Formats: sequence, C-alpha cells, structure tokens
Amino acid sequence: MKHLVTATALSLIASPALAHPGDHHEVSGWSEAVQHLLSSPFHLALVAGAIVLGFGLLKVRSSRRRSQKH
Repeated sequence: MKHLVTATALSLIASPALAHPGDHHEVSGWSEAVQHLLSSPFHLALVAGAIVLGFGLLKVRSSRRRSQKH
C-alpha cells in the first residue's frame, strides 16, 4: 500500500512536466494517434523509455525468481 501511495503522489506531481507543446486536434482516430506517436521525438523517447524500463523490470523479476529457487 505504501508503494501505491508513493507512486500515485509522484505521478500527480510530475504530470504537468510530461506535457509537451503542440495541439492534438488533428488526432481524431487510431491511425492518426499512432502516426502522431511515431512521428514525435517526445513520444518516441517515452516509448523507448517504457520499453527499456519494462525489460529491466522483467530481468530483475526473473533474477529474483531464480535466486529464490536455489
């Protein structure tokens, strides 16, 4: 529960910093949303960071499971 409260508080504090300048009125469907995400360097950096974080968390989780079995 402590981690959930901490994560929620940090995400609320950081949300204004995650905004980037620009208008999103041209994004009206899934194809335009995907095109917008793949054409913006800001969004590409966020996607790349999420992928790296995900692989890192999977590696930590698998190494913990291996150490608990032995």
